[in-house]
Amino acid sequence: MRRQISIIDKANRNKTKYNILTFNAHERYQTQLAKTGHNFYSFNHEEGKDWYEGHGKMPENCYQLGKNNVPNIVFDMILSHSKFGQYQIAQKINDTLQIPLISLEHTLPIPQWPQETLNQFLSMRGDYNIFITNYSKGKWGMDGDVIEHSVDTNIFKPDDGADRSKILTVAHDFIKRDYALNYQGWERITKGLDRVVVGETEGLSSQSESVEHLIKAYQNALVYINPSVLSPVPTSMLEAMSCGCAIVTTETCEIPNFIQHGVNGFISNNEEDLRSYCEQLLEDKPLAAKMGAEARKTIEEKFSEQEFVTKWNNVFDRAYKGI
Repeated sequence: MRRQISIIDKANRNKTKYNILTFNAHERYQTQLAKTGHNFYSFNHEEGKDWYEGHGKMPENCYQLGKNNVPNIVFDMILSHSKFGQYQIAQKINDTLQIPLISLEHTLPIPQWPQETLNQFLSMRGDYNIFITNYSKGKWGMDGDVIEHSVDTNIFKPDDGADRSKILTVAHDFIKRDYALNYQGWERITKGLDRVVVGETEGLSSQSESVEHLIKAYQNALVYINPSVLSPVPTSMLEAMSCGCAIVTTETCEIPNFIQHGVNGFISNNEEDLRSYCEQLLEDKPLAAKMGAEARKTIEEKFSEQEFVTKWNNVFDRAYKGI
């Protein structure tokens, strides 16, 4: 449904700061989203995700609501980050609020889904549908806007004094999410190499203590390896690129559209090749530094923070005005 413009709305037509009901999703993404300047209120429920400050402090214009509580605030729209739980709750809440629903999807359909399941997910459409890459929009087969990620290059930046030496991967629930993150492939590719993992994975690794701690991990890594097979564009890889890491990655989803093999990263789906690239970069630090510099240049040119903010504000304006 599209917003019905009321007499009050017409009086406030020039309103530029909206109250947006949403849910916790990815702290780094939501931190960037907060730079649009609006107020974001995260609905809290039993199976919902809490904000983890180790990934970034909650911006001043973001608020965590009490559990199962929708306060007496005039909300202008609802933003769902996922069809895997959030959309359903947003739709239920909106049975009462009757405001525009923006459906953002960070993930991809699961290839093993039967057609009936896929059809159920395809029916979950908002008044405005947003995708993080052209690849994911195509896989969902829906109309909508594409708003690519952005990275704050002012904080995710290289440290010229860092002693880069290790291979880094940032992943949460790495082992349990093997179907998407390819933990077993990572194990084969990097076994015996000087490697480190950041992220909450039982028996393997822990989450970063703060965003500063996470940035230091990127800055101290010579190589960042992304083994994922079902992620449109991993945020952690983009942050690593912004910090000047040399990139070794699988050739999947949106990644081939911004990683140029041998220029700003090495890209392949062959595990032996991926291991060879890791070994080559560990042995050739000048090459790693050159590729890391090209990786950062890619982030500055393709994943602009200003473009991200402008595109999102365009969506919010359209939702508020019902156009």
